[in-house]
Amino acid sequence: MKLLIIGSGSKEHAMIWKLLASEKFSDIEIVAAPGNQALAKLAECVDVDTNDIDRLLEIAIARNINLTIIGDSRLFTMGIVDLFRANNKLIMGPTQAAAEIESSNAFARDFIYRNEIPGPRFVCFDNQAVAEAFLERASYPLRICADKEFETTKPARVACDIVEANKVIKSMFKNRFLSRTSSKVIFEEVLEGPKLSINTVCDGTRALSLLPVQAYREENELDSYQDMGAYAPTPVLTPDLMMQIRNEIIDPTLAAMAKEGRTYSGLLAFDIVLDSRDKNKPKLLQYRTCFADSDAQVILPLLDEDLFELFMASANLDLSFYKEGLHKFLGSALSVNVVTADSVAGYRQNLGALDSINKQLGEISESFSGLPLVFYGLTGSKEAHDKESEIFGATAVADNLLDAQILAYKLAGKITLPSKYFEPNIGDAGMV
Repeated sequence: MKLLIIGSGSKEHAMIWKLLASEKFSDIEIVAAPGNQALAKLAECVDVDTNDIDRLLEIAIARNINLTIIGDSRLFTMGIVDLFRANNKLIMGPTQAAAEIESSNAFARDFIYRNEIPGPRFVCFDNQAVAEAFLERASYPLRICADKEFETTKPARVACDIVEANKVIKSMFKNRFLSRTSSKVIFEEVLEGPKLSINTVCDGTRALSLLPVQAYREENELDSYQDMGAYAPTPVLTPDLMMQIRNEIIDPTLAAMAKEGRTYSGLLAFDIVLDSRDKNKPKLLQYRTCFADSDAQVILPLLDEDLFELFMASANLDLSFYKEGLHKFLGSALSVNVVTADSVAGYRQNLGALDSINKQLGEISESFSGLPLVFYGLTGSKEAHDKESEIFGATAVADNLLDAQILAYKLAGKITLPSKYFEPNIGDAGMV
């Protein structure tokens, strides 16, 4: 079996690690495009521009790839699934039309509203003067985002007052002419309460839930989201609450997408907040069409299923085999993302740190009843070296969350880099 994995992040590393752990399929060969030097130890890496979907199709055909798996949501927006299917190449993921549920904030918010899926209240404007007039009577804090965030370097912003809000939208409307950003701007209320993510694998009609994740994601001074780590499962999600989320958010989403001619298959993640101002009612913040790095790092080690079979079933639009849902290992997983902002020239040297860490994994695990792992990812633009960064996902699996936390942070401390930072309290909330 030959697989093509498109991406170079730590989530691709986690997926490749899990795919190669298959007990049913020992003949799996993986081509990673473009991959990185850590992935080169597990797969054949092909240096290719991943924005060139025609070239990716050529690779899949020339190498007789049986299944293609995508790690970058932008490729779905570009229509890679439509292209591969038109050429009879099996690929997992949503069509271009279905992927709009993530690629367009305006579409997603309107979709949630018209299908009565609980979410934050919002308004959408395409006129700067009208948007500025709305700010005079808006309640703060206020979340502000462009319609299509993939086309801008700036993520959603939270404005605490009208002065800050005006500054944000002036920048957004100005930049639309420079960066082809959509002219629509969305304002929505800021929900307060615990946040969690539920990743599902879909075949168009069914959605199989993976373990719920408590993630640590923040916006930093570089105007980008930073994925700092996660743990799974999350104790805030009770069985009753999970049933409510399935009945009010997950199942209605798949049914409505199919009804609108945008049948959804592949991975679909639901980022949810338990609204503390509305009796902890679960409300949908956003959809995602790919794993986040930390999601994959904590979900996959706890998944007691053959990942290759699961992904093949999704790509073939038939998950009926999984009648009882997915099996999971007992215990907890926690991942601390150690991040460096070194350039490409520096990352080859930093991989020596990964080799050193791998040699110490055995002695670290002897002190705990757990499993230490390090997943490595290279993110950012290959052409813009100064914007590239590395992620070392120090991940641990243990009988309980406390042991997983201790082991993961011990592992993170052994990652020696010229410059590094990581979130110091991942998992604390899960033990309160």
